[in-house]
Amino acid sequence: MLGCGVLLLCASAPVDAADFAQAEAAFFQGDYDTCIELTRAEVEKGIWNDFWSRKLIQALLATGRYQDAREVYEQVQTKFSSSISLRILGAEAYRYCGEHEKGDALLDEIPALVQSAPWRYSDRENLLALGKYLLGQGEDARNVLEAFFDRPLKSDSKYVAAHLAVAELALDKADFQEAAKSLQLAVELEPEDPYIRYLLARAWAPSDSRRAAESLMTALELNPQHAESLLLHARNLIDSESYDEAQGVLDEVLAVNASHPLAWALKAAIAHLQGDYREEGEYRKKGLETWSVNPAVDYWIGKTLSQHYRFVEGVKYQRRSLRLDPNYLPAKFQLAQDLLRVGADDEGWSIVDQVSQADKYNVVAFNLKTLHDRISKFTTIEVPGFIIRMDAREAKIYGPRVAELLLEAKETLSAKYAVELDRPVTVEIFPQQSDFAIRTFGLPGGAGFLGVCFGSLITANSPASQGESPSNWESVLWHEFCHVITLQKTKNRMPRWLSEGISVYEELQRDPSWGQRMNPLYKGMILGEDLVPLSELSGAFLNPKSPLHLQFAYFESSLAVRYLIDRHGLPLMLKLLEDLGVGVPMQEAFARRLGDTELLDKDFEEYITGAAEAFASDVDFGREGLPEPASEAQLKEWLAENPQSYVAQRQLVRQLAGARKWDEAWEAAGRLRELFPDDAEPGGTLDLSAQIARQMGKIEAEKEILQKICGLAGDRAAALTRLIELSREDENWPDLAAYSAKLLAVQPLIPIGHEGLVESARQLGQPQKTLNSLRALQEMDPLDPAGLHYELAEMLVQSDKMVEARLEVLMALEQSPRYREAQKLLVRIHRSLHAEVEDEAAGSDIRIAAPDVGQPPRPETEEPIGL
Repeated sequence: MLGCGVLLLCASAPVDAADFAQAEAAFFQGDYDTCIELTRAEVEKGIWNDFWSRKLIQALLATGRYQDAREVYEQVQTKFSSSISLRILGAEAYRYCGEHEKGDALLDEIPALVQSAPWRYSDRENLLALGKYLLGQGEDARNVLEAFFDRPLKSDSKYVAAHLAVAELALDKADFQEAAKSLQLAVELEPEDPYIRYLLARAWAPSDSRRAAESLMTALELNPQHAESLLLHARNLIDSESYDEAQGVLDEVLAVNASHPLAWALKAAIAHLQGDYREEGEYRKKGLETWSVNPAVDYWIGKTLSQHYRFVEGVKYQRRSLRLDPNYLPAKFQLAQDLLRVGADDEGWSIVDQVSQADKYNVVAFNLKTLHDRISKFTTIEVPGFIIRMDAREAKIYGPRVAELLLEAKETLSAKYAVELDRPVTVEIFPQQSDFAIRTFGLPGGAGFLGVCFGSLITANSPASQGESPSNWESVLWHEFCHVITLQKTKNRMPRWLSEGISVYEELQRDPSWGQRMNPLYKGMILGEDLVPLSELSGAFLNPKSPLHLQFAYFESSLAVRYLIDRHGLPLMLKLLEDLGVGVPMQEAFARRLGDTELLDKDFEEYITGAAEAFASDVDFGREGLPEPASEAQLKEWLAENPQSYVAQRQLVRQLAGARKWDEAWEAAGRLRELFPDDAEPGGTLDLSAQIARQMGKIEAEKEILQKICGLAGDRAAALTRLIELSREDENWPDLAAYSAKLLAVQPLIPIGHEGLVESARQLGQPQKTLNSLRALQEMDPLDPAGLHYELAEMLVQSDKMVEARLEVLMALEQSPRYREAQKLLVRIHRSLHAEVEDEAAGSDIRIAAPDVGQPPRPETEEPIGL
């Protein structure tokens, strides 16, 4: 490494504090002309301090005056030949003047200059510049941090530029916490610098959208022309599909610097997303006009398209970027992630490994490389149209159910939406939420996500990752596979709200207990200030105020889809999706099929507010005026005057139940059911009523209430478990089978549902239906493994699977050699197999020996087991 042993000397010659502050303030505020005027005057005087030259070049570059910036550098380069910072700025000026070879040469000379006279480059400005140069050359990030960034801070803990260098490095390596820590120190020291606020917005973005938005807003208040902040704002608007607003922000950037390459890159991405491919090409050309081999232009176009699920196009742009600069790591790593999302796993994982080797401190690359090692140990299940990867144990327990559900979804939704999938869909189910997050987002987090679809790749959390109250994994996979259908039909050219809305809508079509339904919270949000116009719904997913607002965005989107289908029919919806698929811009497609956007927004608002007003229209869900806390007497008094108060009635039921006044509680619960009969929320109307009924021994009433709960909510494991218990007591085998299957859709990793399916299938004479659950139970540390092998062998015999049955009964005898029933069953199996062999040999002169009953058959003669 260069310069690790150089001494840390004093800074360059002093700068007049007043003039310095004035020039710096003008630059921070975006008054670039004033900054240029002040700094040029000092440069013309021949001042022996490179601050003025550097600040002048920075201001000229910010305004796109690249030729002027180059001329200033050439004017002062001899005088300040020991300034690495100035040399790096000069290289940038040459590149944007179309002379990238000269710019590269300036940078290539740095190692020889430093080695020839290290003491000349040991001031703190040069140390930071050298560190940034070495990072660009692929030097070890930790060594650079310690030798070039930390050392100036040890001499001066208030050196803002060093704090920024540390933060930039941390952001580059996706260490957002470390970045925020350095930036908080920097902002206290230099609160007027918009660049610090911009970096803070990036640091907070993955974890705190509110603080990120506030930081970005502050940056633009300090400098309304700050290019980096405007570009970040534009990217956020593009993510929310607010393309017209984003264009306006990009125009603000270009008003300051008409050649800004990243502004033109984002304009090219918008043009692509809107189906204007001619403009896309023109904007890309403008982005490369000043520096023709700038890899960042294609990188940002491709990255923006990938954020809108245009991964195939993203791959093409990253390959373009790498043709311009094969060593450009951002494009290489983005290419790896895009390839993993289009099913090109071998190449994708190979590039992840390359990036991880080249950049050992890239957190995302390290996470993905580590995850790849774990995924390689997963079991792969292949069925027509699907490649399913699961934890090996979980695959044995409920892998067949996953495959069965996906095949059903494919058959149902492919026909409904007239889609023929052109490649297999990969489904990866992770038992650890952190692994799901890393595979999906590159970093731990994303706790609110159950599954994500990338077009031909689905990632999902398994029930094991969700604690004691897992969601219905069947509804999650159905939802995500619906994305596969709609994204492929539209070639990923659909607004997010429409894609999410159709998926939630189709959940409810498959099972009314799945998906989302109106509730008091959603009613209040619709009739309050949280309703988003249909034309702006995609933006509701970008920066929701809270997790509740994100869930509400899904719900509102599903109501929007229901509205469109109710009003215009499914055939028109299919035509709309087809229009999007052939590249018709979204606004044009909607106008063509559905009419004026403003009228559509107004009609949808009337539709959804009507639905909200009709929901529990006679019920008062408010708390205003209700004493907190309220005694039993106060509640009864309140209800006498406010009989429609849901909150007061529910509190009264809870208090009476808590006091074990069961008769009064049951009577109060009845009034609560009359008030809000479809409240299936935990601790709500039906849940309380079922608990009270059980305490009072009202079994039939309890059963009826539990059935209603499970008909309204598909993830109530406790209610399903109780229904299984009651069905078994009643010897109601069809109900036992139905509730056991529903429980397995929520929690397949415990025995209850599997045991219920086995028992009901045996009683109903359906041995084939016991097989998968019996195999699952074998993975759950059974108390009697020999008995379980014997039971599975029995069911295999009844299913006419003799070879598999013999293997199971032999395993039973291996566990318990004196197991008499197993010995008898083995003899029966042997006789059956012997008879089959004799039947096959009849009419042939060839003698065929019956298999040796004491040994399992050789693998090559054995029938396949399971999938």
